Amino acid sequence: MKILVIEDDPEVAETVSMAFSMHWPESDICVQDTGSGALNALDKQSYDLVVLDVNLPDQNGFDVLSTIRQTSQVPVIMLTVRASGPDKVKGLVQGADDYMTKPFSPFELLARASAVLRRSTTNGKESKPSALQFGQIRVDPDTADVFVQGRPVRLSPTEFKILCLLVQNAGKVVSRNSLIKHVFDIEATPADAYLLKAHIQHLRRKLGDNAVESKLIMTVRGFGYKLCSNQDSLH
Repeated sequence: MKILVIEDDPEVAETVSMAFSMHWPESDICVQDTGSGALNALDKQSYDLVVLDVNLPDQNGFDVLSTIRQTSQVPVIMLTVRASGPDKVKGLVQGADDYMTKPFSPFELLARASAVLRRSTTNGKESKPSALQFGQIRVDPDTADVFVQGRPVRLSPTEFKILCLLVQNAGKVVSRNSLIKHVFDIEATPADAYLLKAHIQHLRRKLGDNAVESKLIMTVRGFGYKLCSNQDSLH
C-alpha cells in the first residue's frame, strides 16, 4: 500500500508515518512538505491514501485537494489545526473523505484511515445487484459509476456509499446512526453526524438537488434521511 503524507511540520509528519508503518509494516510512505512536491509525486505514481495538511508553506491545502480531485478519486484525509465548521465543510465539499483536527490521536487517525480505505476498496466488491435504478438515477456498484438523466456524475467513495444505501432503501427513512455505521464503519458521535451532513449537502449538489429546498434527499428531522420519488428538481 502506498500512502502520501503532505505535512510541513516534521514532528507531525514523523508521528503520522510511524503510526502507519507500525500498523501496516509493508506500506510505502512518501512524505512531502509542500503542495507542489506532493502534486509532483502524484503525477509520477498512484497512491492508496493521502493525508493532507491545510497549512502548507507554498499553497493552501484546499487548492491542493481541488487539483487532486481533477484527476483522481484517491481517499484524502484532511489533517489541520483549523477546527471551524466552515473549514471542515469546505474540505468535504471539495472532495475530502474525512477531516481531523490537530492535536490528534494516532489511534483515531489509523481507525479513520482504515474506514476510508474500506469505503474505497469495497465500492465495487460487495455482493449487490449489477445496477441500482431510482427514477433518473442509475448506480452501478460494480464500476462505481453514477448517472443522473444519463449524465455521468463523479462521486467520492464516501458519497458513493451514501447514495448506494439511500437508493437501496428508497422511500424509507435511513437513520443518521445507520448511515454513519454503514459509511464510516464507526459508532456515531456528534462530530460524525456533522461530517455526514456535509457529505449529504455535497451529494445533493452533485445530483442537481437544491440543497436549500431538497426534493430528492429529504432530511427527516430527528431521524435521518430519505430518498424521495419526486425528482422534478433534478436538472
